[in-house]
Amino acid sequence: MPISNEDVRHIAGLARIRLTNEEERKFEEELSSILKFVGKLSEIDAAGVMSETGGTRAENVMREDHVGHSELEGKSRELLDSVPEREKDWVKVKAVFE
Repeated sequence: MPISNEDVRHIAGLARIRLTNEEERKFEEELSSILKFVGKLSEIDAAGVMSETGGTRAENVMREDHVGHSELEGKSRELLDSVPEREKDWVKVKAVFE
């Protein structure tokens, strides 16, 4: 399935990138080539091949969440009183981005 120049412009618009006329022609050829290659994959007889969902058979190990107790628990007022600057119940810090 060949990609048209209009398709390339549409894809570039979705990606919010500007392409020169030369780049549009280049990507028209490259994207058409990629789709042609992917089309060849449909010719392969994969009836006996087990499908995979990833590159590994590792399993995600989950654990139950539990509430931990911290030595700072219940000390929010004491912590807020110890900061150099604050506004209401917020700690004021220097700006990271100006």
